[in-house]
Amino acid sequence: MVQKVLIGTVAAAVLTIATLGFIGSYTAVTKLARAKGFGAFADAFPVAVDAGIIAFLALDLLLTWRRIPYPLLRQTAWGLTAATIAFNAVAAWPDPVGVGMHGVIPILFVIAVEAARHAVGRIADITADKHIESPPLSRWFLNPFNTFVIWRRQRLWDIRSYAAVIDLERQARIYRAQLRKQHGRRWRRKASADQLLVLDLVADGMSVEEAIDLPYQEEKRQAEAEAKRQAEAKAKAEAEAEAKHAAELRDVEAEAKRRAERAEAEAAEAEAKSRAEVAAEAARLEVEAKRREAEAAARVVEAETEAKLEAIARRRREAEAEAELKQREQQGRAREMERQQKFAQAAAEAEEVRRQELAAAQDRAQRVAAEARTRSATSVSLRPGATGSASASGATSGSGAGAVALGGQRSKRESEVEQVLARLLEADSPEAVSLEDVMNDFGLKQTTAYDRLKSARVLFEDAKQTTDTRSA
Repeated sequence: MVQKVLIGTVAAAVLTIATLGFIGSYTAVTKLARAKGFGAFADAFPVAVDAGIIAFLALDLLLTWRRIPYPLLRQTAWGLTAATIAFNAVAAWPDPVGVGMHGVIPILFVIAVEAARHAVGRIADITADKHIESPPLSRWFLNPFNTFVIWRRQRLWDIRSYAAVIDLERQARIYRAQLRKQHGRRWRRKASADQLLVLDLVADGMSVEEAIDLPYQEEKRQAEAEAKRQAEAKAKAEAEAEAKHAAELRDVEAEAKRRAERAEAEAAEAEAKSRAEVAAEAARLEVEAKRREAEAAARVVEAETEAKLEAIARRRREAEAEAELKQREQQGRAREMERQQKFAQAAAEAEEVRRQELAAAQDRAQRVAAEARTRSATSVSLRPGATGSASASGATSGSGAGAVALGGQRSKRESEVEQVLARLLEADSPEAVSLEDVMNDFGLKQTTAYDRLKSARVLFEDAKQTTDTRSA
């Protein structure tokens, strides 16, 4: 906070100095410009000069802050400031007090701007390593000659630190004291050249240690140079040896190349000879191939002729075989028609025989059924009490319509029994007809169908017994 206040105060003071200086010099410089014939431009001339000073100094500060200083700007601003002071001094000449009064304010402004530039340079870390510290005034007063030597050494050898140059001077004095102690009062004549060389080097800005170590460094450098020279000589010798070896290799390669070319020529000659032989052999083979092709063509023509004759003969045989096949087919169709006629006739005869047998079986079945009924009636009439039962049943019949219905039922039952019996007689087996066949053929229930099948089997057994008895 204090720094900001100080900066603001300094800036205000500098602006005040610049403003007052401009106002103070404006009238004097304007009168001088009119006296020198500037005319109407006389009013603008002092403004241009002062504006140039401010512009160049501000631009110098800006470039310094941006770390791209340009010294010509500051030097030009100094020149314009000196010109302004000169113009004001001429306006007040020959009064020395007036001349001094006109020069004070511009000098104050330049000093303020230089202080600001110095601060900016230090802040931007640009002039920190370029500023040369001067010896203090007390040293100039106490030992002016030696101080001038130190100041001169700083400028000559760019020694920026005052402490560093004082340390070098102290080392030189200590070294002189050591030489004086070693060689006495006439140490400059008794000291060796190397020892005196140290003092000369110290005067040139080197430290005592560096100056003492310089001969050793020189010897080291010479040794390194000698080693480098020897290494270069060795490298040169190696290069020459390598070049010689390369030349020998080139000679060997040239000889190998000549041999390779000779071998290639021989190979080409052998290849040409081989090609000629191959061409001759190819020509011979081509002639032989053409001859074989002609023979093959003749054989092909002969084979084609034989094939054509064979084809003609084969077609003739095929035609004969086809005619014979057609004749056989016609004969086969005739035989098939005859066989079908015979089969139809045999089928008709078999059907007629089957009908006759069926009719005979039905007749036998009717006879057997009639005989069975007769035997049944006879057995009933001979049974005791049959007459009373018959009269009772006749008395209870009630009407003729009931007798007719009973007779109709008996006729249907007898017809079904006769049909089943006919099948059994035709098959000549009592097991030829099953219960399911009777149920399916006549649409009867199981009980009724069982009655019909049982009655037919009983009649079949009776018929078999009768037949066996007659045969016996």
